Amino acid sequence: MMAAILLLLAILCCSSQHASAFLSPSPITKPLISCAAQRTSTTESDRRSFAEDFLGSISLAFLSSTPCYASGGATAGGAYLLSAKQRYNERVTAGCKTFLNLDGDVDKLNTFFSTADVGGWEDFSAAGYLLSNAFRTSSTKPPDSLPSVKKWKSYAKEIELLKRATAKKDAKKIQSTYKDAEEKLDTYLEAVELPTGMELKQM
Repeated sequence: MMAAILLLLAILCCSSQHASAFLSPSPITKPLISCAAQRTSTTESDRRSFAEDFLGSISLAFLSSTPCYASGGATAGGAYLLSAKQRYNERVTAGCKTFLNLDGDVDKLNTFFSTADVGGWEDFSAAGYLLSNAFRTSSTKPPDSLPSVKKWKSYAKEIELLKRATAKKDAKKIQSTYKDAEEKLDTYLEAVELPTGMELKQM
């Protein structure tokens, strides 16, 4: 490409008539041919000025016709992760508040596990994992190796035990599992930089 431009430049500098003969009447070269035809002097100053005009025109032509592509790093790195945190924080907070106000009540627990709305376990479990996965320092790091993901899975495991106890209406198991889940939730909240369970409950 550079060799072709230099060759074209040499032709144009030698003769305006020759330039007109060699350049095809494309939208980009028409103004250049016209410019070349107007230059009749062969002084060094004229040639240098023409060369500068020509190269400037070429630069503008390429800048206006070459599409720009965003780097993959813009979505694979910090910008994406920040967006993910902002996107899932609200859903996780809603799920936490619902859970923290269940107090081991069987009816409330059944609603928590059965609803697909924000605040229910179905939405909370999806958003909780995605938020924990957003706390990565490298795009090549496996999600399961992240401390935040490990803490989420530890909490989710307790929730599954709570769900089974609720289905069996085992009051004693519900209370003990619910308490364990509260403790695991606090470690998760710390890992994803959210307020503690006590703070969320008071909000």
